[in-house]
Amino acid sequence: AYRRALVVSLFFKAYLAITLKLSKSGIISSDDLPPEERSGAETFHTPVLKSAQLFERVCSDQPTCDPIGRPQVHAAALKQATGEAIYTDDIPRMDGEVYLAFVLSTKPRAKITKLDASEALALEGVHQFFSYKDLTEHENEVGPVFHDEHVFAAGEVHCYGQIIGAIAADNKALAQRASRLVKVEYLELSPVIVTIEQAIEHKSYFPDYPRFVTK
Repeated sequence: AYRRALVVSLFFKAYLAITLKLSKSGIISSDDLPPEERSGAETFHTPVLKSAQLFERVCSDQPTCDPIGRPQVHAAALKQATGEAIYTDDIPRMDGEVYLAFVLSTKPRAKITKLDASEALALEGVHQFFSYKDLTEHENEVGPVFHDEHVFAAGEVHCYGQIIGAIAADNKALAQRASRLVKVEYLELSPVIVTIEQAIEHKSYFPDYPRFVTK
């Protein structure tokens, strides 16, 4: 939708600019372009951008091998600034590659009562639907330190947009279309806690993480 709107706006701006130029040349009447739309043909000039980088100065006698206090260039900075960084969309398609599209929760807090991907799997080019049932309990648990999150929602969803499953298909458009055909039925749970005040009211807190103590 954004790309379509961008293309239409660019064509409209070109139309305004050409019409204004023709009217100034006397080829067409100036009445052909309403006064309130003429500003759309003007070139937009941004002010000169200014930036500053602040960092701590270290003593001149500090060894060059000592990085403390010295500004460090981000490991990916040069590749990103020069365009050499490779992102997922930059990688050429490989033979036999399939696309993955997620099925996301439309409820902030609910129990999943039915998960039916039969209609999606009936589409030609759709290969598989994955959910928590395709993983062991251990495989479905993830987290940076403590594995207290799920790859796929296991029976309940705890936020809007939580990943419930994934569709694998031949291309991106088909995968996204199939993901919308997966039927998910919910039993809404209460209370739905979305603010700090509601969490305090219902005494809903994350349990304390275990502390590591060395003797």
